[in-house]
Amino acid sequence: MPQADKSSNKQIAVEVGGIIAIRRKAKGWTQAQLAEHMDIEKESVSRLETGHIAPSLARLSQIAKLLDCDIGDLLKISPPDVNDQALALLNRMDDLSDSQKAVLLDLFGKVALAMGKLNPKDRKVVEKFLGDIL
Repeated sequence: MPQADKSSNKQIAVEVGGIIAIRRKAKGWTQAQLAEHMDIEKESVSRLETGHIAPSLARLSQIAKLLDCDIGDLLKISPPDVNDQALALLNRMDDLSDSQKAVLLDLFGKVALAMGKLNPKDRKVVEKFLGDIL
């Protein structure tokens, strides 16, 4: 296989793996939990998500079923759309009481408003901070 094809295949594996990771996290699962449902080692999930190995079509089908999506959703190599993000948020809030959901929605609104007022450099700092603590 020519070097350009290998590079292209690797990039696709990395992007698909990233989508799998996003959808797994949206479901609230750890790599270990996904691995358990797939009957594979946690390290294999890590290698899939980082693009070190590319999933077969059968494996993609299995992952899609476990993550409640279509295979095509795992191949959408673009940022998740607003509907995907809203669904992921709803799934994570599923076990919360109505009052807890209200508190979080208020908080999300305030954070979104504040983030919109920041310059790009400060926004990146805040995003990194939030990513580190969450």
